[in-house]
Amino acid sequence: MNRLSIRIAAASAVTAVALGVAAPAATAAEARRADAAAEQAADTLRPTAADVRDLVSRMRAHGANPAEIAEFEQYAAQLEDGSGHHRAKRALGMGTIVRKLIVAGLRHGGSWAGKIVGKVSKKSGRFIARNGNKIADAIEDVEGWSETALAVAMVKAGIPTDVAYDIARAIMMVAV
Repeated sequence: MNRLSIRIAAASAVTAVALGVAAPAATAAEARRADAAAEQAADTLRPTAADVRDLVSRMRAHGANPAEIAEFEQYAAQLEDGSGHHRAKRALGMGTIVRKLIVAGLRHGGSWAGKIVGKVSKKSGRFIARNGNKIADAIEDVEGWSETALAVAMVKAGIPTDVAYDIARAIMMVAV
């Protein structure tokens, strides 16, 4: 072998070693950035105290259930003092506050409903604006909230299939 071939082989070996070490480090850095972005996106979908207070004011204007309004006010206070957000995945049973907020948001509108509308197509957003009560009625009594269960309940209530699946996906993004 001549000297040029040896130099090329040595340079290739050094490059391979460098890339072998750098690639996992770069992958780990990308993973950390992706995790941080996902966490930030999840935080923006969680209800804020301002979202809940906006919903409460709309509920009062519409004459909603005073007990539910009081429950939401208490949750807004918890959000303000930091005890309302838990890192653990929320259970989506019948009594959870987030589930109640979603249903109330669909009925009464406001910034909280806007988080759901912001995750759907324009067609579905217009449908939510016109038929929020119908959607809320359809999903309110669904036992196990999943994208499929919510969509099936909405289709049974007469909501077009494409719109139902789009709304169900958005609700689950906000709910979980």
